[in-house]
Amino acid sequence: MVRLVLPYPVRFGWFIVSCAVLAVLGGMMPLLVKTLFSILEERTPPGWITSYFGAHSARHVYFALLCTAIVVSGLQMLARFLNRYLEAWLSQRVVLDAQNRLAEKLLSMDIGFFMRERTGEIISRMSNDLLFLGRTIKFGSTFISDPLQLIAYLVAIFVISWKLALLGLIGAPLGGYLMSVLSRKMRKASKRAQEKRADITSAMVQFLGGMKIVKAFACEDYESRQFQGETKKLFGVTMKREQARAWMRPVMEFVSSVGMLAVLALAGEWYFNGTIKLNDLTGFIAALMMMYNPAKELSRSNSDLQEALPGADRVFALLAVEPNIVEGEKILSGSPETICFENIDFAYSPDAPVLKDINLEIKRGECVALVGPTGSGKSTMTNLLLRFYDPDRGRVAIDGTDIRDYTFKSLRSRMALVGQDPFLFNGTIRDNIAYGQADATQEKIEAAASAANIHDDILSFPDGYDTIVGERGTNLSGGQRQRVTIARALYKNAPLLILDEATSSLDSVSEKQVQAALDHLMAGRTSLVIAHRLSTIRHADRIVVLENGRITAQGTHEELLELSPTYAKLVQLQNGTGEEK
Repeated sequence: MVRLVLPYPVRFGWFIVSCAVLAVLGGMMPLLVKTLFSILEERTPPGWITSYFGAHSARHVYFALLCTAIVVSGLQMLARFLNRYLEAWLSQRVVLDAQNRLAEKLLSMDIGFFMRERTGEIISRMSNDLLFLGRTIKFGSTFISDPLQLIAYLVAIFVISWKLALLGLIGAPLGGYLMSVLSRKMRKASKRAQEKRADITSAMVQFLGGMKIVKAFACEDYESRQFQGETKKLFGVTMKREQARAWMRPVMEFVSSVGMLAVLALAGEWYFNGTIKLNDLTGFIAALMMMYNPAKELSRSNSDLQEALPGADRVFALLAVEPNIVEGEKILSGSPETICFENIDFAYSPDAPVLKDINLEIKRGECVALVGPTGSGKSTMTNLLLRFYDPDRGRVAIDGTDIRDYTFKSLRSRMALVGQDPFLFNGTIRDNIAYGQADATQEKIEAAASAANIHDDILSFPDGYDTIVGERGTNLSGGQRQRVTIARALYKNAPLLILDEATSSLDSVSEKQVQAALDHLMAGRTSLVIAHRLSTIRHADRIVVLENGRITAQGTHEELLELSPTYAKLVQLQNGTGEEK
């Protein structure tokens, strides 16, 4: 816990001060009670008071000590307020810092990380586990403040009667052992509960994201049963945790009660025998009663802490993950003259190679199209160029320099991507076109929209450029979404354009509108185009045919009809389905 709050030394320092003040003031109270009863019993002030403050009547000293007790109670109130406030401030601040660090960590991770991890698992760590981290700080602080108070009370009872104090501590080892056993069980069950919560979040993300399919296949009952199965598992592990929690407080109360009763039995015997005075007995009992509250808080906080620690561990585990793709230090500027794929081998998993011995050079201003059957490695080549992944062998070089030597920002700022699935953020059309641009102007946004053939559509909306597109752009048609992404690429004005089947999911009318926008976008730029509809890339400077992860042919459309049986077959298949000749 201390490591998490070290960035805030002043507030943490005041928190420690408030804990110490509470402990000192708490220890004073039973001694004050003992002194008050001593005055009532002896009818004369204790010798140490007259030695320091001179001779006073017992009545004056008695009421002066009562006033002192009131002042001590007031100071305790202020110290407790400061303690609780700083505890809350530190716990909330740590959660906020961890949330920001998690966001930065996730944004720094490579695409492969998100392919391996479930979205629901990540969301669970960003939400549920972060809340438990805050609780870790809150309950963990109890292990600073309450032990200090317990020490103060122990000092007081040892001052009053060390024999009774030792007797009261006889049950402490047994209580500590039982607490450690229950704590281990609870922490183990809490860890499993956190994992099950992540499973439930993943299930929710899955059926919410695929709601159209769920409805189309009438699988509501199936998804409901699946979800109920996950919640049933969570219930099981949660009850194991609650069983351990339910034992903690009763066990501690039983051990404490037995110890206290044993002390009171001996104290009563000593009092009746005249071995101990009434004021000592009263002060001792007062100290024991005051010890009960911090002891109870420690027991409760320990059970809550055991529940919260696994969530905190999961947060730190995610923060400790390092990306597989590490950026370089060189800055790429200007328009690249050449892009080279040199002896590239790549596989997403060891037993499934995707690219084998790829060699390809793209020159500035050239339009190169990648075609081939599904799974031939077309999109993988663009993923390597964007450095979503690194090749297993060989390199991708820009102007003779391995792209692994460039910073991510300088590399990717030279590229604009328009994909098959047009992703829009849940904001305005204006924000989506000028995504990430702090100095966006309306004039530049409208110019990009006009070039993408979407400006008139935008003006037809009641809110114009302030129209909210909805989550993933659901308030727009497929063609409109695609043209907004093209406007986004135009606004970025990058010298290298990557088109990944940008028209494959559109109807013929939308395709013509989008294709016209793409033609405007590609003008004067180096373009790498993946095309499903071959009619859209017939006029490319060069068409590259991939098959089983290898480049089997390169050339113009007319050349490939003669040189590549694979390309010729693809053209024939599309012509046979009504593709324009």
